[in-house]
Amino acid sequence: MTVYREEIRDPFVMVAAWPLGVFSLGSFAVFFYQLFIGPVGEDPAPTWFWGLMGAVFLGTFWLVKGLTRLVIELTNEHLTVRFGILRSRIPWERVVEAREDERPVLSYWGVGLRFVRVGGRWVLAYVPGSRAKRVAVTLRGGVIRELVFATRDPGEVLKVIHEHLGERKGEVREA
Repeated sequence: MTVYREEIRDPFVMVAAWPLGVFSLGSFAVFFYQLFIGPVGEDPAPTWFWGLMGAVFLGTFWLVKGLTRLVIELTNEHLTVRFGILRSRIPWERVVEAREDERPVLSYWGVGLRFVRVGGRWVLAYVPGSRAKRVAVTLRGGVIRELVFATRDPGEVLKVIHEHLGERKGEVREA
């Protein structure tokens, strides 16, 4: 059952995505023109080239467009952060602690999806914008020891995470 869900859209990424879509349409237009009507210009590029360029631009458009939406989902079983087709699903058993992230965004070497070494540990950061508030979740086990993600409401996210951590500690005490 979903306890908390949030979507953050970054319209500035679409500024980069739409030209890729336009280039894709243009490349496919030239591809089909050359395929069914005839060559474009006096020394045209091969028809397969335009088909390949259309496919490359379309694939890149699809990937970049996916990076316009960061989805945070907290359920009774796990914490999920999804950025386009990239997703991290962390079971609550791996979560040690959570806090609001106070580091400057440049400590992650920029915005977007970042896998960097910070303070001697590997961090996976989902940072769609430089001014976004962030939550840092410390993890046990695995290569990634910290998950950082942007949120509009860090207080609510931390409250839900701390509730799950408190429930787990209560279960451990009873055992």
